Amino acid sequence: MKQLTILCSSDLAGAVQETLVRAGVEGFLHVPRAVGVKPGAAAEHGRWPRWEAEMFVVPCEDGAVPRVVDGLRQFTDHCDVEPCLRILVSSLEAVY
Repeated sequence: MKQLTILCSSDLAGAVQETLVRAGVEGFLHVPRAVGVKPGAAAEHGRWPRWEAEMFVVPCEDGAVPRVVDGLRQFTDHCDVEPCLRILVSSLEAVY
């Protein structure tokens, strides 16, 4: 079993949801307007840059992962609004 964590700009949230449904995942958590912080890119005034993103947390069977990744590959690193789209794939030991 795997867990997908998907971060995207708000304009891609609908495409992500549609792809997850088409891929046959059982369910997912959607966190709109999540805020990320990038400490390594501190500006001169000392504040850490922040960025807003939509976040999806998706526990899914191994076979669904390629369907999701292939369905969203066209959006990775190719958008007008950051954070574009990032897909993190992790092993998932159990879901209770």
